Amino acid sequence: MDFLKADVRDYFFKQYPDIYSKVDDLPPAKFNVGASISNSLISSGTIVNGTVENSVIFRKTFIGNNCTIKNSIILNDVYIGDNTYIENCIVESHDTIRANSYYKGENGIEIVLVDGERYSI
Repeated sequence: MDFLKADVRDYFFKQYPDIYSKVDDLPPAKFNVGASISNSLISSGTIVNGTVENSVIFRKTFIGNNCTIKNSIILNDVYIGDNTYIENCIVESHDTIRANSYYKGENGIEIVLVDGERYSI
């Protein structure tokens, strides 16, 4: 989340630009009509149809229509269904968040896991 601060990004990309990582051959992030992004990092292969604020979105993530993501980290290969609200959360890689879900992290750590299903946050 510190990478969302301009001075931190400036340090890593301009003052000390030696970041070594493996680059996947993915298409650039796609922001469909109606998408709204502010102060966020969106990685390659991601499709955004909703609103993303102050968040870090990793590779190959799909954010459905009318979704709101705030102050969160969404890891690789996550599908977020339509009309979902996520705030102050970290979503694990390879997860599916059902449509019409509401998750807001407050007062400590909240873990939601449906037994035998692929749904968690």
